[in-house]
Amino acid sequence: MRFEAAVRAGRWALACVGLGLVLLACGPGSGNENCDAACAEGDVACRERACSDTPNEAMRAATDCSSLPEGGRCLGSRVVERCSLGMLLREDCAVGDACVEEGGAHCEAGAACVDGVSRCSDAGRLETCTDGRWRSRECSAGCVAEGRRGWCGSPGPTLSGTVRYARRWPDAAFRDWTPEAELVPAGGFLIASYRGETLVDLSVTDLDGSFTVQVADQVRDEDRIVVYAAGRGSSITVAYAVADPALSGAQSVSTLPGASARIWSWSRSTKGLIERPVFTIRESDGSGAAAVFAALRTAWHRARERYGRPGLPVVAWLGFGATWSCGACFAPWAVTAAGRRWEAQVWLPGDGDAAWWSEAMVLHELGHWVMASYGTSPEEGGPHFVGVPTFPGQAWSEGWATWFSADARGSSRYYDRQGGTMFWVDLEAREPAAGTWNRPKPEDGLLQRIEENEVAAILYRLGRGTSSRQPLYEALGAPAMNAAPWARGYQRHRWRMENGAVVDVTRTEHSAPCLADFLDTLMCQGFPGTVMDLATEPAVAYPYPSHAPLCR
Repeated sequence: MRFEAAVRAGRWALACVGLGLVLLACGPGSGNENCDAACAEGDVACRERACSDTPNEAMRAATDCSSLPEGGRCLGSRVVERCSLGMLLREDCAVGDACVEEGGAHCEAGAACVDGVSRCSDAGRLETCTDGRWRSRECSAGCVAEGRRGWCGSPGPTLSGTVRYARRWPDAAFRDWTPEAELVPAGGFLIASYRGETLVDLSVTDLDGSFTVQVADQVRDEDRIVVYAAGRGSSITVAYAVADPALSGAQSVSTLPGASARIWSWSRSTKGLIERPVFTIRESDGSGAAAVFAALRTAWHRARERYGRPGLPVVAWLGFGATWSCGACFAPWAVTAAGRRWEAQVWLPGDGDAAWWSEAMVLHELGHWVMASYGTSPEEGGPHFVGVPTFPGQAWSEGWATWFSADARGSSRYYDRQGGTMFWVDLEAREPAAGTWNRPKPEDGLLQRIEENEVAAILYRLGRGTSSRQPLYEALGAPAMNAAPWARGYQRHRWRMENGAVVDVTRTEHSAPCLADFLDTLMCQGFPGTVMDLATEPAVAYPYPSHAPLCR
């Protein structure tokens, strides 16, 4: 939620894959007449009777239930699907829990695992965490437990320890960062053991920052343990990372990273860690990059859990002392730097605001990455300011990003620090730190300018209205949200700001998705109309007609 100009470079080419969702015919009644045409304005009972089969939620639920195995199933690692009285039910597992299917699909406390970590099961089998679940691996040599890992046969000399980093949070009043840093576990970081330049072993830290790695025989002074702010999408490929662009001062996002750009890493001597096996990354070491990686890892895994496939390989650029022309921003621009080719980039400021501590802001930018990876961006960019209604395409994109941040963190409060000032907004209460919350007006229609945080608040209430937020993620990736022209007919705008006012507004001929299209997609997939109306409040705020979605 940075309110400077959004990043653009022509049209974004996005690979969008539909999820094969059931779309139901709905909307009009007989002929071209809406199903509630004979109802008086505000007559909810009449509307529900007239439009009770639009969409047919019971039919969709029965169809989905017929395909479920007895006992239900896990949709990814953190969503339970099961049937009750012929109705499909979904439940999101809490952070730290995971869906398991033994004894019937259910959320099991503490079952979450970090991809790449291995263990010996109670039955003595070697298990590796893959896609968020423990899976057995072939191991004829027998599983040997050493430190916090399971090995196929004896691993030889190993070193076990923990990795932690210093970070700050908003203070109790959300007016600044806490004066003292807190040491927190560095979970999910790549960790490597080296003899000189030769890699001995590569692993990943567990959720509590613990690790076990092989070390060379007869440890020498040249032996090192290195922690990387990087994560793998498979067993061998780095898919997401935080990197130093090797640039300083004010930069344009179009500037290529310097020749010495590198993934953030921290090194300690193996000998020193054997004597005291605690690897601490302090602020003076650049622990802000570790904090950014923690948010990046959260976004990457939350997205893969929801969609069952990885998003675009992404690098987050953070150089202390470097700032960007956009403030903080995202774009699906490919770049080859820091050791590999990335298909998307996030730029984060390294100035005195220390905004790298804002998990909310980092996850907001990664919300744009989710839309680019699994959906279609409206590609409507331009300056935008907190509390000021903006064009529907931009409001949809920014609102989704803020909602994703809230969902990934499990918090309705968004916060950031810019220009020396901390600010926040609360989506659940529709409350800003200062000023008033601008609500849409029913008489201005579905394509009115709308405040991006109002969009995020609507999404937040939709997500809280059911036991799973999975329908919102599926709607983003559904065919109806990824094929132009979009049903509500919105066309992308271009504009610029002058003295705080929008000027030189131009409406293009390019169709773009907006909030109304997304709500249509939800309703056409069988989303509860009562939950929709409670979120949008059509009589007094956003006039979305939940009884008459446009389905295709």
